[in-house]
Amino acid sequence: MIITYYWPPSGGAGVHRWLKISKYLAEQNECYVYTPSNPDFALRDESLMNKVSPEIKVLKRKIVEPYFIYRAFLKKSEKGNVNQPSSVDEGGSWIKRLAKWVRGNVFIPDPRVFWVKPSTRYLKKIIQQENIEVVISTGPPHSMHLIGCRLKKHFGDKINWIADFRDPWTKIDFYETLNVGKRADRKQHRLEKEVVRTSDTLVSVSKSWGDDFKEMGAKSVKIITNGFDVSDYTFANEKEVNHFLITHIGSINSDRNPKVLWQAMQELIAENPDFKKDLRIQLIGNVHLNVIADVEKAGLTENVSYVSYLPHKEALAALNNSSISLLLLNNTKNVDGIIPGKLFEYMGVGNPILTIGVPSGDTGELIKENGLGAISDFDDVEGAKESVLDFYQLYQSNNLQMFSKDKLEKFSIQHISELFQELF
Repeated sequence: MIITYYWPPSGGAGVHRWLKISKYLAEQNECYVYTPSNPDFALRDESLMNKVSPEIKVLKRKIVEPYFIYRAFLKKSEKGNVNQPSSVDEGGSWIKRLAKWVRGNVFIPDPRVFWVKPSTRYLKKIIQQENIEVVISTGPPHSMHLIGCRLKKHFGDKINWIADFRDPWTKIDFYETLNVGKRADRKQHRLEKEVVRTSDTLVSVSKSWGDDFKEMGAKSVKIITNGFDVSDYTFANEKEVNHFLITHIGSINSDRNPKVLWQAMQELIAENPDFKKDLRIQLIGNVHLNVIADVEKAGLTENVSYVSYLPHKEALAALNNSSISLLLLNNTKNVDGIIPGKLFEYMGVGNPILTIGVPSGDTGELIKENGLGAISDFDDVEGAKESVLDFYQLYQSNNLQMFSKDKLEKFSIQHISELFQELF
């Protein structure tokens, strides 16, 4: 039984890990997925419905979420699209600030908490009726882990509960922006420790975060990264790149704004007219206004194009038809443990990867160990400049090559699924 909030037709990063893993687990197991029937997610991708294995039994139940209240107020105060309050929004109207405070101090651990009690009651019956032996909860949202925790306490050794943390809980990058009060903070940490210490196995996607969970008292911690599914990377057309095209897929909030890269490119353009002529940057996904402003300030407006959203398959095709894949890490306290899911999508495509982040962190080590590209620190202008120039010179001489995938089998989703199967 996989308990997940994100499931097709949800789009965005949260859905892909278990959509892909479940396909392979269902080949050897009777596999159930439990997910809301009326989720409130920001992005929809109907094409992902075709990726759901027909062998999986999907169970859906209604969820009550508070976002309709937020929308009712926001429609009266602001024009334009109305969506749920983002964890990475900065400033904004008093409604947005209030919504963020409520998010951090009332809805603990998150606004999906109202689903915990009814889901626990329902799943107790299903687990007993269907003789389910393994329960996997995946978060965020971490309310999914509360469901798993309650089921484990009810059934004890009759079930094996695996808590899969795609991101940390109280150490997640936006936690400090929620203005969490002392009382709410104590409750968040109490619930986190309860989940960590009750789970039979806790899975983290990176070593740094796994070490944090060990310190909290987890019985068993396994590091299982994300992965790429080979079947996603069959493209209809041959690669045809007419410019030095750098592509990023996914949202870019202000924490991911690569100021050092914009400055490096500004200097390269000033030094090399051919570079300005050849350079194209494609940003696919929501982009923070601060990023757009810095692009303009660096004189790169003519070189940058913005695409608000593409279905997953189309985004991968656009990435495939590029020279370089751009990976941006969050410039936050927990950056050492951040290994974005899109890194593995980039592996599947095979373009050299240009990364702005921390070379000594888990992503930096992974990139260096597997020869995936170059990584520069957040304030290393010269390093970013050198990396871009090296890639550009290879492009000019027609020597910009896809990286070798010989060592990447360990990141295939088939192998990732086998690692989970071993935990059963």
